[in-house]
Amino acid sequence: MKKLLLKLIGPLFAAIGVFGLAGSGIVWNFLGRSLGLPSTVASLVVLMLGVVLLRPLARTSTSLPKPSPSSVLSESVATGSESPVAASEQALTTAESIARELAESQKLVDTAPPVNFAPEILLPGQGVPSRKRRPGASLKRYKTMAGELFVTK
Repeated sequence: MKKLLLKLIGPLFAAIGVFGLAGSGIVWNFLGRSLGLPSTVASLVVLMLGVVLLRPLARTSTSLPKPSPSSVLSESVATGSESPVAASEQALTTAESIARELAESQKLVDTAPPVNFAPEILLPGQGVPSRKRRPGASLKRYKTMAGELFVTK
């Protein structure tokens, strides 16, 4: 029962702190600063206490200590049954074994050549017209307006 209480007290304080902050904001808006400020401070204290209690507790290690590579090597030489290669493979951590498997799988992956499906058609500048542009009808209004500026009366 005590372990269950220790597991639930951190999330309980955190939830009370979060809902207390929301409630203190409402109290502050409708009832003023005299009630809102103390409730906000109390909610922040409860929330911090909940965050502190949410930290994982220190675990006691019940597993046997890992033998050092030199002791494994000396044991394998004494018994003569294991080779040094097998001993080094047993000493790998999970991350090292995953990294080794990933490196082996990457060697097997074929890389595709970077080629378009239609390299002759998709060349830049093929569809752009190269003829010189000429002024259109909208330029006539601009020319008359600009011409009126330089006419002397």
